[in-house]
This record gives sequence, C-alpha cells and structure tokens, in this order.
Amino acid sequence: MKIWHQSFTDLNEFPLYRETLQSHANAVAGSDVSVVVHGLRPGTYPPATAPMDVNSRAGLRIFNAQQVCEAAVAAQAAGYDAFALGCFFDPALHEARSLVDIPVVSLTETCMLTACSLGRKFAVISLTDFQKMLTEDLANQYGLTSRLAGVVAMSPAVKLYDLEGSGAVIDSIKQRFIASCQEALWLGAEVIIPGDGVLNEFLVRHKMLSVDGAVIMDALGVLFHHAAFFARARASGCLDVSRRLLYAKPTGPMLGHARQFTGAFQRGEQEFSGGAALRD
Repeated sequence: MKIWHQSFTDLNEFPLYRETLQSHANAVAGSDVSVVVHGLRPGTYPPATAPMDVNSRAGLRIFNAQQVCEAAVAAQAAGYDAFALGCFFDPALHEARSLVDIPVVSLTETCMLTACSLGRKFAVISLTDFQKMLTEDLANQYGLTSRLAGVVAMSPAVKLYDLEGSGAVIDSIKQRFIASCQEALWLGAEVIIPGDGVLNEFLVRHKMLSVDGAVIMDALGVLFHHAAFFARARASGCLDVSRRLLYAKPTGPMLGHARQFTGAFQRGEQEFSGGAALRD
C-alpha cells in the first residue's frame, strides 16, 4: 500500500522536518505500508518567509489550497492508495475529496475524531493565535465543539523555523509546550493534540508524548494509520465516500474544461517538494 502524505509547507525548506517526517512514517506505518512525504511546489513561499505568515492571509492561502487539489489528482494518477493531508488547517479537504476516488484524510478532522474515542474532552495546542482561531472554527464545522476543552496558543507564539533550531530556543519551546499542556489539563482535557505538523515532529524527536497521565497524540502517526485504514476498508468493499451532496464528483467534461481553462490538475508527482523530487 502506498500513501501520499501532503504537507502545506515547501519541504525543501524544512529539511529536518522532512527527514523526521519520513523516518517517523517508516517507523509507525508498518511493513506493508509505504508513506511518501510531499510538500507544496518548491518556491511556493517567499525566501525566508514562514508558511504560517503567508497562510494567515486568506487571499493567499487559497492558491496553496489549489496545490492540495492538484496533488490529490497527481496521487491518484500515480497509483497511490490514499492521500493524507498533513496540515491542521485542513485546506481544500472537501474539494480534494470531491476530485478523486482514493480516500482523502486530514490532520484536524482525523485527530479530533480519534480523540473522541480516547477521552471525554480533548484540547489542541497551537503555535499562534491565528492557528487557535482556525482550529476553533474547524471544531465547530465538524460538530465537535462540545468535546473540545479548548485550544491553547503557546505564549509567546512559536516561530516555525525555531522548531528546527537548537540550544536555548529548543528549551524555551519545550517549556512553553508543557505550560500550554498544563493549561489544557486545567480546562478539562484528557487528550492533547499538537495542533501543528512541524510541532508534532518536534515532539516526536524529543520524545514528549505524555504529560501528567494525559495522552499527547502523535498526530501524524495517527494520520498515517487513518489513511491506511480507509484504504484497506475501501479495497475490501466496506466503505466509500458519498457522492450525493458534499463530495459530488465533477463530470469528465467539467474537469476537462477546468484543465483547459485554468491549466489546473496537470501536475505530476515530481513537481512537488519532497517525495519523488528528492529521489530523482
């Protein structure tokens, strides 16, 4: 089984994250599952600009969301069995599901639904106030507000590039994360979700996946297993996505017109960062 992981970062710009992500996937996915990590196209973000700084502007985020749709189409064309969207914004989740037959799963939806089976209430730890806002909106969209103890933004906010740093900055991030977890526990959380993919891999590297008896979810590990579960279930005929309303598929002529008019949905795997681009 092959799973296409899709980050909302340019993985060529985050080498430590990319390497941790791939080794993490190799370790947790199982011998019968191959996870290949991908990012957005190289050069998507301006030099020395963190993805969060761009994606906190909705008018720019929409262009990167289109890349997610194109990646899902490329994944299916390349023979992948599932598409795992590794961004807590869940960008273009509905749109990508409508375009392909393979299962499409995403971080926030996957982790929140899984957390409901692990404890009465869950909390999410975000890097910034903007992430906190979007996470609260997604919990409401998914109908899970009553299970959400709260979203705690780390203070002061964490810069994405600092998660690949060393020395004193690492110690500071650890302390801020633990303090945020303690606040989440005070709010009543039994399960804590690291609300950022780069943060999750930071915690995996530093073996920080428990606090005071509460579970700190390995969000990306759960995502890989969730993708594999849906791929197996679909292959065995147990389930498939509904095409009645929300995820109605475009017809062939509709998709063909979109390709011709916009130039979209024509990118191959090698055009995305990470993955095949690094193997070639």
